[in-house]
Formats: sequence, structure tokens, C-alpha cells
Amino acid sequence: MFISQTSLIIPTKDRPDKIDIFLKTLDKEVTFFNEILIVDSSKENIHARLKNKIKTYNNIRIIKSKPSTSIQRNIGIKEYNKSNKFIMFCDDDIIFDKNAINLMDRYIEHFPDYIGYGFNLIEKNYSVIFDTLKKNKFFTLNGIYDSQPGKVAQSGWHTKISNITENIETKWLSTQACIYRSSLIDGKICFDTGLGKYSYLEDLFFSFELSKIGKLTVCANATYIHPNEIIRSNFNFGIKEILNRFKFVKKNSLSIKKFYFTAFLKTIFNLSRIFSVRSNSITKFFGNITGIILCFINLKK
Repeated sequence: MFISQTSLIIPTKDRPDKIDIFLKTLDKEVTFFNEILIVDSSKENIHARLKNKIKTYNNIRIIKSKPSTSIQRNIGIKEYNKSNKFIMFCDDDIIFDKNAINLMDRYIEHFPDYIGYGFNLIEKNYSVIFDTLKKNKFFTLNGIYDSQPGKVAQSGWHTKISNITENIETKWLSTQACIYRSSLIDGKICFDTGLGKYSYLEDLFFSFELSKIGKLTVCANATYIHPNEIIRSNFNFGIKEILNRFKFVKKNSLSIKKFYFTAFLKTIFNLSRIFSVRSNSITKFFGNITGIILCFINLKK
């Protein structure tokens, strides 16, 4: 089984109960992993609680870290058992469906030519109207967005990967639950630590770089849920989601013009939400506007 040759890296902060639930969803497979590295940035008293919770596991190690998922994942990459063939990343609050690990094991065995494998996120609540709008022919034909999951458009915007019904090849993978061949990561590629407090788009930067080396895929049958999705609507996040996207576009020589067009459309969408379900989106709206202005300033330097 692939997990016997895998280092599972989990960044966490102040959520020992989430870690406990996550480990239980792995069931007996939790002991089959070669190693599980929990990179923890909790307060000292919570860190002690977490250490106490996992003391019965012989294959789990806790590493103390500064708070930043990018920094924490990089520590895991630095500290993992270098003899392992796979590195697996998971968020601390996902829940795998039964047999997800076994189904992924068969998938890797049957399709060994991929360098990265993603699990299929199952969502119950998502915006069908907005999703349909983004896949409009005007947007897809002009490189604003893409109609297929797991793609990256010329604008720099990537398409979501969830509720897929068949196996797909992708250009990026979510670090909520994914696996990479360690030989392509070790000492070569790391997570960008310059993306700010939220490390927003860290998985896009990381996986898109790897997609230039080899093929990525998502297994439709290996599913999980993420019941604790956090919706960020504050001013600072509004800035960062624009600036980080701009950084991604520049790094990968994508279309600056299409980026600005898409950023403007997204900002207008956030404005419309002010008058609907989320009144607190107004701070995010002004953050987006500030981010676009800062991009203009940065481009002219």
C-alpha cells in the first residue's frame, strides 16, 4: 500500500480536536503510514494537549513551528523521511470517506505515470449560478476562465476541483488532500512563504510549478469532505487575494490584461454580495479595490 512509503504532513494551529477527528477518519490506515508529521503552531498549552492526544501513535511526530501553513508545510518537506516515495499533504479538518485511501492506493497502482494525485472534494453547498456564469463561452474562449475543473486560465484564475464524476488530469492540486512523488519535491520545490498571513494560493503556486515537470490527476472515487470551510471577508484578505493572484500571473508569464479584467469582474461580484447574503463583504470589496490599485503601482515600478 502506498501509505507504507508515505510521509503525511499536516499543518495545524490551536485545533487538537480537529486533529483527533481527522486521525479517526483514517481508521486503521493511520498506523500504516510510514510517518505522520504534525507541524504545529499552537500556543504552548494547546501544543501540550496535542502531544498528549497522539502519544499512543508510534508513527506520529509533532514539530513546533511559527504560524504559517506555507512555513509549516516546508518544515514537513525538510523533516520527512527521505527514503519515502511519497509526500502527502492534508488539512487538519478534512474528513475522508470510507475506503478513500484504499481507492487512491489502487489508482496510484493503475496509473503510476503521474507525479501528483488529488482526492475529490465533495461539496453540498456551492453557487450553481456563479459557477455557470464563470463557464460562459465568452470567458472560456478569451482565457478569462475555463469550463473544466483543475485548469489554469491565462488570467491566472484556476478552476475549482470538486464533485467530479470521472478521473481527470489537472494543472493544480489542492493541499487539503493530495499526494506527490517525493523525488520531484525534495530540495527542488517548496511553498512560497511570501504570500502573507493566509498563505492564500500556496497550493496553486506549488502544484502549478510541479505540473511543468509532470502530470497531475484527481481520482473521482477517492473522496473527502471539508465541513469547516472558512469564508474570509475582511479588508486585508481582500487585498491579498488580488496581490497573490497578480504575483502568480507575473511569475508564470500569464496575461496581465486578462488578470485585470477578471480581477475587476470578481470585485464587482463581491460588490453584488454586499446587497445580498453577506453584508460583511463590503470590507473585502474595498480590499479588492486597494489590491488592484497596488498592482498598478507595482507594475509601473
